[in-house]
Amino acid sequence: MKLRLKKEPIIENLRNHSNEMVENLRALLKDGAPAHPDPRRKNFYELENCSQVYYIHLSPANDKVMLLAVWDKDAAKETTAQNISEALLACSGTC
Repeated sequence: MKLRLKKEPIIENLRNHSNEMVENLRALLKDGAPAHPDPRRKNFYELENCSQVYYIHLSPANDKVMLLAVWDKDAAKETTAQNISEALLACSGTC
């Protein structure tokens, strides 16, 4: 699946990732990039470029993009949306 937004994305940087990562994500969303839906969570995706994976949530309520995690694509073999989902659910009451 390729994910591409028609208008300029509003990105909420919830984990204080670098501005460079946020701008890279913005470019990916504008140009279109390979994306994999999280099978456990609606509107959550892993979006890929050549070297990194971005874990995002697209809010259907306000069209905002929430940047939740970024990892190197090589590490993606060890890190999956399922692992990230479980970590977010575990901390949801304390974050």
